[in-house]
Amino acid sequence: MKHALISPPRTVLLLVFVLTVLFTAASLSSPSAISRASTPEQKEKDGKGKKNKKGKKEKNAKAPSTAPTTIGKPVLWEDREDISKLDLYYGIGSEEEMPKPPFQFKEEDTTGTNPKIKVVDANGVKWNIKFDEEVHAEIAASRIVWACGYMVEESYFVPSGQVRGVTKLSRAAKFVRQGSFTQGLFEKRPDNVARRKNPWSWGSNPFSGTKEMSGLIMVNVLLCNWDAKDSNNSILGMYDDDGHVKEWYTVADWGGSFGKMGGFTSHSKWDLEKFAKQGFVDGVSGNTVKLNYSGKMSAGSNVPLEHARWFARIISQLTDDQLRQAFKAAGATPTEIEGFTEQLRRKINELKGATRV
Repeated sequence: MKHALISPPRTVLLLVFVLTVLFTAASLSSPSAISRASTPEQKEKDGKGKKNKKGKKEKNAKAPSTAPTTIGKPVLWEDREDISKLDLYYGIGSEEEMPKPPFQFKEEDTTGTNPKIKVVDANGVKWNIKFDEEVHAEIAASRIVWACGYMVEESYFVPSGQVRGVTKLSRAAKFVRQGSFTQGLFEKRPDNVARRKNPWSWGSNPFSGTKEMSGLIMVNVLLCNWDAKDSNNSILGMYDDDGHVKEWYTVADWGGSFGKMGGFTSHSKWDLEKFAKQGFVDGVSGNTVKLNYSGKMSAGSNVPLEHARWFARIISQLTDDQLRQAFKAAGATPTEIEGFTEQLRRKINELKGATRV
């Protein structure tokens, strides 16, 4: 009799316990719970991925930590709205995002034509440090190109610094001695950007014939980027603020800018005297603007007049002070800052006159 009175409550308790465990397990493993915890879309919608008026992400934004594995929508250009209000000293970046010492050596990067090494900064951020003659031109150009609405890599000029743990170097040995370096271009290498394997072509891409593509052609001519060959174009897979993947079509190398355009032996980089002798517009014939270009860009040097007017209205918004900021960010001397600013203004006015903007 005593056993009969005790047995039912234990059975009931056991049944309640089993049901509770099953309910909890089902809740944790449901698709909705997984998606709330891990999808890029939800992370962005939590209020941390919105853009401010400058086209930058909020400082507290938290992007997905891994690069997209799917192919998204091709994008070439983004409206920066009133570009006269943009900060061209930091460009797409910010003071908070600058590389933080100490820097730890990872390996030498032997790709391309210029010496580079890979490092990790104090915040665990990965960077490529580029040396030699393209440093100044690359940074100054990236600020202006970004202001016009095109995507660029986040980069900064660092006058000098120390890298820990440097091992045997080849091309970079001349620029990194006992861990010390001067005049380095730091280019961010975030884990959440997918670098697509194949470059895009000037002759065949989703934007051929659009005003946005004409604008990209014109900014290459404006900056005298004679090295705008197909292999220097790249596609970056990135999440937007809503967690969708976008394929940004970019010109990945602006190091050949601000000098003399020309062939294999007749060109130069970051040369104020020769840049001052370069034209921009050769003339207007009917509804076509003829550009003054000589170099490796295979896109052709003529653009529709209406496309040229569209670009002229954008680039003419930049003030001389903003242009000075771009060259100051690149580590230019006071003479170079004023000289390059003056020559860019001359070329912008040349475009405005030709298109009657």
